[in-house]
Amino acid sequence: MSQYRFSIAQPDDDAQLRARMAADWIEGAVALSLRREPSYFAASRLQGAMQTIVCREAATDTIVATLARSVATVFLDGMPQRAALVSDLRVDRAHRGRGVVARLFGELRALHEADPLPCYTLVYEDNEPALRSLASGRPGMPRLRRFSRLQTHALHLGARRSPPASAQATIRRAQPDELPEIVRFLATQRAAGAWAPVIGVDDFEPGGRCDTLRAEDFFLALGDGRIRATIAAWDQAPLRQAHVERYARPIAWARPAYNLVAALRGRPPLPAPGGRLPYVYLAFIAAENDDAALCAALLDHVCGALGGERWMHALAALDEHDPLQRVFGGYRATRSAVLCFEMLFDAGRACAPPAGRPRVEFALT
Repeated sequence: MSQYRFSIAQPDDDAQLRARMAADWIEGAVALSLRREPSYFAASRLQGAMQTIVCREAATDTIVATLARSVATVFLDGMPQRAALVSDLRVDRAHRGRGVVARLFGELRALHEADPLPCYTLVYEDNEPALRSLASGRPGMPRLRRFSRLQTHALHLGARRSPPASAQATIRRAQPDELPEIVRFLATQRAAGAWAPVIGVDDFEPGGRCDTLRAEDFFLALGDGRIRATIAAWDQAPLRQAHVERYARPIAWARPAYNLVAALRGRPPLPAPGGRLPYVYLAFIAAENDDAALCAALLDHVCGALGGERWMHALAALDEHDPLQRVFGGYRATRSAVLCFEMLFDAGRACAPPAGRPRVEFALT
């Protein structure tokens, strides 16, 4: 009898799935867990219509590993197409090296063959174990083809920054009745790219992918009677969170002094181990004609509006070759990189990569 059983997660698995997310940490000077509270399935709608493959230890019925496939519509070759995001590869340490990953991908292949779609996945550049596992070339594993390197910027809100060059635009928060115009603007700006999400007004309604994002969370640059640039400040904490699990010793020692200074300056403190890290996504970053000066003026306004006692960081991610990337370089930030890969299941079939600049929306992955 096999030691493991594989199936698609059901609603009554929610508590175990949330525990699995909390148990797997991203190691570093600050060890983090990425959680989905209070509901794994509610949070997963951010990524699309999700099927989560679970591996259970047969003897205990405990979920020891997961792999998810989320289907949503993206722009590919200038057209809306259904595509699958592969994510949430989690394996309990006690069950690693036992062939679990290969079997998870065997189950994923079966889902792909039943509904073949363009597939992609994201891996942090410094996550060497995951990269080795995915690129192992073992039988049954899909082939990876890199299409983007996202530069991520965790901007330190409240830090001093040089004022940008003035832009000929009116900058303000959006109004509720402007949501349809925002959606049209984003579609126009992103249709020529690759892997950008196709978003409709209905996605902002209850139960939609973006229902925790309000029109008023968008900041707009307007000129000549139209929207010319957008940035959304998206607090996803009601659905998913990052928790600090452990600090490296030097940071742990310095934390009390840092928090004393933060309190004097009206800034959020570094949370105690186990506490939630307060951050907000900067999402749907777009500017007409890739106008970097316009984006810089808008970003300056956004960071000024967000600075205060609520959030420590604003997290943005753009392809390293995106013309708007340089706008973020002048800000004090913690930076990292995320690699984006196509997953090719048919090893014998050659296919051209999608045309256009990659426009993966990090807040929806």
